[in-house]
Amino acid sequence: MSKERMQYFSVGLRKAQIQKLNELVRIRAHSKANLHRADLIREAIDFYLMHQPDSAGSRKAIAKNLEGKVDTLDAKVDSLTTLLQGFIDRVMKRREG
Repeated sequence: MSKERMQYFSVGLRKAQIQKLNELVRIRAHSKANLHRADLIREAIDFYLMHQPDSAGSRKAIAKNLEGKVDTLDAKVDSLTTLLQGFIDRVMKRREG
């Protein structure tokens, strides 16, 4: 947990959610000292936020942006390949003719 100042608010959870959360804390507490439910909830929220496509800086947003750049680059390479092939064809015709 970072030294960042925490802000607090309450969230209601269903009984089944609390039971699963308690079970995870019990299982993971063997490998991590001082593990609390709040740690797991913060981890879950961070994971959720990082996987939202409309959240700036999320992995999905970064991947989508990168995919767009790759598509643009791919189109430029195709265009340059066509130009190069045309140039090669013209040079070959001059040599032949």
